Amino acid sequence: MKRWEYSKGWKALALILNQVCAVVLVLSIAVCMVSVGNNGFRLFKEDDIFENTSYFQREAREQIFRCVRAASRESRFEKNGVYDASLVLNIQEYADENQILHTRPEDGGLCYKLTDLLNWSLDGCTYNTLLKITYDDGRVGYISKSSKDYTEQAIYDDGTAVASVSISYDAALSFIEESLEEVSEAEMEEAFIPEGGIEEPDLFGEGIFGQAVIQDVEEIQAVEERYAPAEYTDIISYAEAQKLSTQELQEVYASLENVLNNIYNDYYSYKENLELFSPSMTNMRYLVIPEDVTRISREDYEQKTVTNIKSFGKTELVDRSSLLEYIREHGDYLIFNSSDMSFEASQMPVSLSEISSYLKEFPMSVEGNYTLAIAIDPSYVASDNLQMYKKQYEEIQPISRMSVYGVILGGILYLLTLAAGRGTEEEDRSVTLTRFDRIRTEGAALLLVIPAWMILFAGALLYNRVNGIGEAGVFGGVMTFSLNFLFLCGYLSLVRRIKTRTLWNNSVLYAVLKHCYRVAGGWKVTTKVILSYGIFLLANVFLLFFGSFGIILIMIFDFGTGLILLQQARQRKQILDGIRKISEGDLNYQIPMEKLSGDSLLMAEAVNHIGEGLSTAVEQSVKDERLKTDLITNVSHDIKTPLTSIINYVDLLKREDIQNERARNYIAILEDKSQRLKHLTDDLVEASKISSGNVKLELVRINFQELINQTNGEFSEKFEERELQLVVNMPKEPVIIEADGRRLWRIIENLYGNVAKYAMPRTRVYVELTVVGHMVRFHIKNISEQPLNIDAGELTERFIRGDVARSTEGSGLGLSITKTLTELQKGSFDIYLDGDLFKVTIIFPEAPRLETEKERPSRENFNELELKEEILAE
Repeated sequence: MKRWEYSKGWKALALILNQVCAVVLVLSIAVCMVSVGNNGFRLFKEDDIFENTSYFQREAREQIFRCVRAASRESRFEKNGVYDASLVLNIQEYADENQILHTRPEDGGLCYKLTDLLNWSLDGCTYNTLLKITYDDGRVGYISKSSKDYTEQAIYDDGTAVASVSISYDAALSFIEESLEEVSEAEMEEAFIPEGGIEEPDLFGEGIFGQAVIQDVEEIQAVEERYAPAEYTDIISYAEAQKLSTQELQEVYASLENVLNNIYNDYYSYKENLELFSPSMTNMRYLVIPEDVTRISREDYEQKTVTNIKSFGKTELVDRSSLLEYIREHGDYLIFNSSDMSFEASQMPVSLSEISSYLKEFPMSVEGNYTLAIAIDPSYVASDNLQMYKKQYEEIQPISRMSVYGVILGGILYLLTLAAGRGTEEEDRSVTLTRFDRIRTEGAALLLVIPAWMILFAGALLYNRVNGIGEAGVFGGVMTFSLNFLFLCGYLSLVRRIKTRTLWNNSVLYAVLKHCYRVAGGWKVTTKVILSYGIFLLANVFLLFFGSFGIILIMIFDFGTGLILLQQARQRKQILDGIRKISEGDLNYQIPMEKLSGDSLLMAEAVNHIGEGLSTAVEQSVKDERLKTDLITNVSHDIKTPLTSIINYVDLLKREDIQNERARNYIAILEDKSQRLKHLTDDLVEASKISSGNVKLELVRINFQELINQTNGEFSEKFEERELQLVVNMPKEPVIIEADGRRLWRIIENLYGNVAKYAMPRTRVYVELTVVGHMVRFHIKNISEQPLNIDAGELTERFIRGDVARSTEGSGLGLSITKTLTELQKGSFDIYLDGDLFKVTIIFPEAPRLETEKERPSRENFNELELKEEILAE
């Protein structure tokens, strides 16, 4: 029986709820982004104020800079608080420093009346070329190119007009060129014929210029004059009076051009600022007080200051401090003093460096230093941006906080309704595809993307016609509902395609690639590579014909090719990692083949089969080894029982009083062979336990020194029989290690037994016990009776004996067991062979000393690595 949440009715209801949640979610996000994100409101701080918001900071910062610009322009065009059209302005100062300092013409510099400059700026600038002619006798003449063919020009001598000629510009230019080529006087007179003659020819002597020769001619780009400067008839007269060089005169024209291009814009901005920064239009207040102004009253403060403040309320104006105190009463203010660069600010988002750099760009046109004060009216009575944003803050803050809850709740409900009605695994396996799901994947995507694009395009066209929050909400809801409907259609179809595994298998691209793969399956690898590379190059060349769009397509195509190559490289790396793990001994490792394709898939299958074969072979080998070990163990145990009986009966025979010498010899041989067989059986059992890992150690604190002394005593008779002299060197203090007593005894017994069996008679055996650092080192060395023509490492292998001829007793297991038992107890075992010299070194960590034990002096600066290096050096 189906559960109710999997019924069709519930799924239909879930889809409707999903649409509603989508609309709520999108509208809430829109409110958060528009109202909260842009205005910078902090949502979860209910006692916050508008002045702490980031949008207030940004708007106040912009308004402060606008106040600086307004105060700068007002200080330029006003005198005593009112606009003065009769101001005389120095064009060099205005061009260089953007200031009008109310300069007088007698102070020097080229000055114009403000009204003339404004009218000239409205008329526009026209340009002319001025020729400056310098004669060898020091006289200078200027000829300007006019719109007429002829112009009457004055010839000057040291700034005094001495003659006047009316000449053609082209004729003058021809004359100048020929003069520069040093033509004869007759040719010069012929080339230059004046049209009006000379008014006072006697001043020049012969010809037009007498004997004067042109020394230099310079071109100057000049502004055609429409208005005369103050105190001069024109700029040329100013240049001659000031004896300006050509470069200085050119700079004068450049300054005039700069002023004419900018002054009317500054004047227009000034008039605009008078309106925009009136107290009824803005909540910003600015005030510029010159440093020489000390006493201020309500009647004359506008004449002494630059300000847009018209009323001071109940504040009594007496001096500068009372005026600045009124500024401070606003709460949000800044005060800047240009004399000492002092800066005072409260809730203003600008720094001293910022206001200083801005004042350099827009300086105040006042004499000397000044104090600049800017404040914000806390009542926000004027209708400006600050008032508008404050109202928005007060209206939207509660709504924006609710919108956050709408985003959270809408998002959760949207996800829940999106996942609601998901079937069980059995239902997932029996998904029924709709007609839309049977359309090729690319075609279904186009059927969804094209309507979505059309909806977005229509929304972009209609968005500007939306008025009010209500219409915006309805418009956004319809857009969201339509787009979410298309999204659900695509999402649910995508889920069904994934569950039935038809997303890729039902695509056009899959069909094309499958056909190509089937065709190319029988080709050689080299042919595939060459053909693929050729197709890649041809595709790049073909896309180049599409121009800029083709370059973008090439980038996309090459990026996709790179991704494919990267995927193949990752697949090869995955195969190499699998081969490496198998080679390291993990024979059961299988390379995952879910994400592999093509040749990589075939290679991975082959590697997995190799691993399976190796794993089977190793398992069989381990099984055989285990059977051998079990056989040795079982046989050893089976031998032990009768062997024990033989040893006991031999011992009983030894106790009988047998007089027959030959019988006693037989009993001695039986005893010797039974003991050897017992020792061999013990070695086999021990080796079997070590191989199977069944050795259990019982670590205790052992006095190594006492154990060696005990071993020396037990083997003293055997050493005396072979005339071996034992030389022992051990410290007087106890040497304590942590080891298994029985296993440690087996180690030392095997070493001493080897010496007793294989040492050359009548030689010395050296036993040494030392402590280096925290390591205990045991040495035993002797001279072998037989030559040791074998590698030291082979002696520790099983069933390997130093006596190749096997003329002595031994099983070949002793040293192997000794080394394994040493390493199991965290020790190290080393054999050193040098001719007949046989030396064994065993190293164990020294056990920590108890509080009751005395500290033994040791070489603390040695570690285990240094100890082993010292052993190898010896």
